[in-house]
Amino acid sequence: MSRRFNPGNETLGAVPPGALALLPINIPGVDPADPTGLIPAALMLAPLRVLIPMWAPPPEPLDTPHILKLFWARAGVVVYSDDLVVNSPPPPLPAEHEMFIPLVVLREQSGPVELYYSVTDSFGGESVLDPKRTLTVDMSSPQLLNPADHLEFVVPPSPLMDEAYLINNPQVAFDVPLYTGRNDGDIIHFYLSNSANPPVAGEDGTFELVSSTDPLVVTLPADAFRRLSNGAAYVFFRIFDRAGNFSDRSAGLPFQLALVPLPGDLPLPQIVPPRYDDLLINREDARAGVFVRITAYTDWAPMDQVIVYWKGRPTAVQPVNSFPCDVEVPWSVLRGPLTDPLIAETVPVRYEIIRGALPPFPSFNIPVNVNLTIAGQDHVNAPALLNPDLPVAQVWGLTSNTQDVVNHDDNPAGARARVLLYDNPEPGQILRFYWNGTGPVATYTVQLGDVEGQLVFSSVIPWAAMTGVINPALPVYYTTSNGVNDQRSPNTLVNVNTGALIQFNEPVLKHSLVGPAAKLACCSKPEIFEGVGWYVAPDARFQLNDVVRLMWEGFPNNNWSPPAIDESRYAENQTFFIQEQLEGGLNFLVWPYEEKVVPMHDSRTAQAWFQVRRGGALIGESKPRYIRIDLNYPTGGYCQAGDEILCASDGVPTRVETKNS
Repeated sequence: MSRRFNPGNETLGAVPPGALALLPINIPGVDPADPTGLIPAALMLAPLRVLIPMWAPPPEPLDTPHILKLFWARAGVVVYSDDLVVNSPPPPLPAEHEMFIPLVVLREQSGPVELYYSVTDSFGGESVLDPKRTLTVDMSSPQLLNPADHLEFVVPPSPLMDEAYLINNPQVAFDVPLYTGRNDGDIIHFYLSNSANPPVAGEDGTFELVSSTDPLVVTLPADAFRRLSNGAAYVFFRIFDRAGNFSDRSAGLPFQLALVPLPGDLPLPQIVPPRYDDLLINREDARAGVFVRITAYTDWAPMDQVIVYWKGRPTAVQPVNSFPCDVEVPWSVLRGPLTDPLIAETVPVRYEIIRGALPPFPSFNIPVNVNLTIAGQDHVNAPALLNPDLPVAQVWGLTSNTQDVVNHDDNPAGARARVLLYDNPEPGQILRFYWNGTGPVATYTVQLGDVEGQLVFSSVIPWAAMTGVINPALPVYYTTSNGVNDQRSPNTLVNVNTGALIQFNEPVLKHSLVGPAAKLACCSKPEIFEGVGWYVAPDARFQLNDVVRLMWEGFPNNNWSPPAIDESRYAENQTFFIQEQLEGGLNFLVWPYEEKVVPMHDSRTAQAWFQVRRGGALIGESKPRYIRIDLNYPTGGYCQAGDEILCASDGVPTRVETKNS
C-alpha cells in the first residue's frame, strides 16, 4: 500500500503527516482490463501518453509544491524516470497530470515493463503507487518462413469454385503454413483478388487463432468470394498479432471461380401510379391499393424473391417472375402498430432482393410522404371509408320537429342534422351531410372550443334537396374531413314524405266579384263584412277523417308578389267526419273582416288554398285561388259593416250619408 514519509514531529495547526491516496494510471489506448497491458502497435509510433489522476489530499493554497515522479522499469530496474512539479493553487489543479514516455525509451526493446509513479508531499514524505501497472511492449512481427508460402484449401474446388461448392462449404477452410512469432490471439487477414499481384487493400475477412496451440486451420465465409469476378482468382493472407504487428502478404493461392452473378444496379423503388401522382399517400390511396414497383435489375436469376420495407416494416416475400414487379403494401404495413400515433410524415421505402441463402441485396431508400390522419376515432376496419365508431346523426325537420322525420310541414323551412362530436375534434375539420347518397346538402365546421361528445348542428338542409321522396327509411350520413382524409358515419334512417302531393282544385269563392277587374269589393254579394266565405267542393280523392286546412293571405301589391301581409294570414281546419261532408263539401269563413280583409282594401291582392292531411301527414294541396280586392269608396275611406251602400251597375260603391254620419 502506498505510504508517505512521517517526520514524527507535529506543530500546532500543521497538517498531520500520513499516506496520500494514489489512483491507478490511465494510458489512453491500452485496455485497462488486459492483465498484460499490451501496448498496441499504433501507440508505438510516438511518445506514450500517461495520465496520472490527482491524488488526495492535493497541494493546498500557499503550500510548498508536490513532486510527481514517473518510473519505467524492466525486470525490477528503473530504466527511465521523469519529474513534474505540481504547484499549489491558484490556478486550480487539473483532474489529471499528463506525462510521456519518450519514444526511444518506449521502443528500446520488446518485453514486459512496469509503469508507476510516486508523489513527494510538502512534508517530504514520498507515496508510491502500489500495485504497479504492468505493460507489454511487442515490436516483433509474425513472419512467414518462405515468401512463396500461401494458404491451401482443405477441400479444394474441383475443378471450379461454383455455386454447389459454396453451398457445400459455407465456411471455406484453409491450411495456414507455419510461421515465426506465433502467439495467442493471432489474427489471419484474408485478401481476395482477381489479380495475381493486387494493390494493397482492406481485408475481405478475418479469423482469430485464439490459442497458439490451435490447429493452423482457418475459415472464410463463402459469401466473401461473391465479391470477385468469375475466372482466375487468388486468395492471400497476412498474420496480425494482438499488438497490431503484421507479416508480409503471402503469395496468392490460385483458383477458378464460376458463380452465378449477383443482383446488381438495383433501381430505386417506385410507387405504382396513380397513387403517388400528388406526392402524398393517404387513405383513399390505401383503399385503392398501394403497390411498390421494382423495375428490371442486372443479373436477375430464377427463384429471386423480393420484400419491401415501408418505414422499416416488411411486406410479405414474393417471387420476382417478371418486370415490372409490383409488391402490394397492405394496410398493416402502411399504418404500422396501432399504438403508434398517426401523423403526417415522410417515410423511407426500399426493397431487398433475396437469392437463396445469400444475405439480402438492398436497394436505396426513397422518401414517401404519408398522411393517414383522420377527423375522429379510428376503427378496426380501416382504411375503409365507413367508420362504424362514428356517432350517427339525427335529422329534425325545422317545422315537423320530430327526430328522423321530414315531411311537407318542413316546406319551405327545411331541416337540420345534429350529431355528437367524435373524439378529439380540431378546429377547421368539416362534417358534410349526405341525403340518400347525394350531397353534401349541409355542413358543420368544427369551431375552437368544440369538444368530444358536444351536440352540434349542421347548416340548414334546404327543402329543394329533400323534396320528391317517399321513403320510410331514407339513409342519411355524414363524412368527416381534416382536409386530407375522409371518414363516413353509419346511416341514419329517416322517415321522409316529401313526394308529390295530390293536386286538388282551387277553393271556390262564395262571393261575387264586381267591376271590369273582377274584384272582391264593397258591392260583392253576399256582403263580406261578416267574413269572406270559401267552399271546398267534393272530390272522390277525399276520405273520411281527412283534415282540410284552408289558408288565406294578402299581399301589399296587385300581383300577388311576396312577402305577404302578416296581419292578413288566416288558417282554419275542418275534418270529414261524416259521409254527408264528403258528399256536400266544406265551407270556410275568413274573418274577422277588419283584421283579415281590410289590410288589402286599397286595390291589393289575396290568395286562398287548402291542404289535406291524412293520419297527420300532408297528402295534397289545392291550387291557389287568386283574387283582387278593392274596398275603397271613390270619395275616400273604405266600406265597413253597417254602411248603407249604393252600387252602380259597374260595381262602383257609394256610401249613403245619414244624419248620424
